[in-house]
Amino acid sequence: MTKEKILSAAQELFEERGFDGTSVRDIATHAEVNVALINYHFGSKDALIATLIEEMANTSFIKLADINKSSDSPLQKLFKAIDVMVDKIVDNKKYYQMLHRELSTLNRPELKEQLVKSMKRNRTELKSIIEEGQYKKIFRTDIDMDLTVSTLFCLLHQVTNKAHILKETDTKLKNRLRLHTQDLMSSFLSKK
Repeated sequence: MTKEKILSAAQELFEERGFDGTSVRDIATHAEVNVALINYHFGSKDALIATLIEEMANTSFIKLADINKSSDSPLQKLFKAIDVMVDKIVDNKKYYQMLHRELSTLNRPELKEQLVKSMKRNRTELKSIIEEGQYKKIFRTDIDMDLTVSTLFCLLHQVTNKAHILKETDTKLKNRLRLHTQDLMSSFLSKK
């Protein structure tokens, strides 16, 4: 319970003020805990954000791995994976904006390394879905896999970063983004 309270408070403050703009004392005050408890559970502010990144990535990884293990067709799996990613990114826009802001600084290469490692598992699950579709001759085999997966992730992140311009509710944005992304990926991957 205390650990979750600290993580929640840290996430809120990191999203609002950034990593450098948030002190351990700020997190303790916001979580209504003693600073010593943060040190006890995490050891440092760096370890705290690393834990936050890992937990967010694990949530997606578990869902994507379950989709991958299902008996659905590769196209159904791809659509379900898109649903998971759209929901996660739209529901956590501020978190992802904070991550991109932090990654754009050169101050914390270890944070970037941790994020890349965490995201790699999710990318691997998505690649596996596409590879299954290729093996079953449903999807084209003449694609650049890394660019295809990167394009998918970048599209979702860019649209959610610009969500305030679209002036749509999250529900409308999710539906629009989900349908567009599914159509885009299925059109691109389908054998001609």
